[in-house]
Amino acid sequence: MKIKKLAAMMMAAVLAANAAFGQTVSVTGTVAAVTDALITMTSGKDMWLIKRTSTTTVTTGTLSVGSMVTVQCASGDVTKQGTGDAQKKE
Repeated sequence: MKIKKLAAMMMAAVLAANAAFGQTVSVTGTVAAVTDALITMTSGKDMWLIKRTSTTTVTTGTLSVGSMVTVQCASGDVTKQGTGDAQKKE
């Protein structure tokens, strides 16, 4: 009986860790700058800095300065600067 409780607790811990650290974020806005390491986007009054990694993908639009795009990335790879109501979905 103790082994079943231990197994259930371990499974709950694994699921909680996956939910906390495996989240992705979608940011929609206008591309302000693009480098090999970083995508800078504006949305409303906010500026978003997105690290380009193997998991960063452009889901809509073409990644070029001035284009409206939606970028999906890991939640740890995006930083918001400024204030306002930018579109951020988890």
